[in-house]
Amino acid sequence: MSELVTIVMEPRTRSGKGAASKLRADGLTPCVFYGPELPEPVGGKVKTVQLDRLLASSHWETMRITLKLPSGGEEMCILREVQRHPLTGKLVHLDFMRLLQGRKITVNVPIRINGRESCAGLKEGGVLENMHEIEIETLPMNIPQFIDVDISKLALGEMIYIKDLKLSDVTVLDDPDEVVAIVAMPKVVEEDAGGETREVEVMAKGKAAKSGE
Repeated sequence: MSELVTIVMEPRTRSGKGAASKLRADGLTPCVFYGPELPEPVGGKVKTVQLDRLLASSHWETMRITLKLPSGGEEMCILREVQRHPLTGKLVHLDFMRLLQGRKITVNVPIRINGRESCAGLKEGGVLENMHEIEIETLPMNIPQFIDVDISKLALGEMIYIKDLKLSDVTVLDDPDEVVAIVAMPKVVEEDAGGETREVEVMAKGKAAKSGE
């Protein structure tokens, strides 16, 4: 289950680019709260320092938030979208989406790879290739922080599919035949006599694969 953090949303009385720039200069980030069964979105601002712990996490997309609204009420939500400046990376705007008990939500959950140290395929010189997140549908209280994938038993060339994962209380929306993780042969780029390059798989222990083998 995802953890719960609290963020205080303050009222925002002015809008427009100039007002938003002034807010950011004052250490505040413009935001909006929206979601099912709300008559209209609620605009506001939050102290940027409140977001440091949240956005420093590798799983902020799945963290449930108690949002204290300008009206004095509280709502459970998730951070649906984070907008950053393309050059500076500074926060520009946030979207908080309301969560309702009993109503399912679609969310991307990050994958956490376990078992690297004991993976035979990696010890033989293989290279791990893996998905970084999986799209699921679940109830708010069942949102997992991560989807754990154990690669400890994978040999060189072996893989794990989405359908191999043992997940409870969630519905996976991605293709069940999609590869989650594979320990692949490493590749090197070779140049032939004509100057053209091609990728060649490298066999275990660093020996190049020979044609016809």
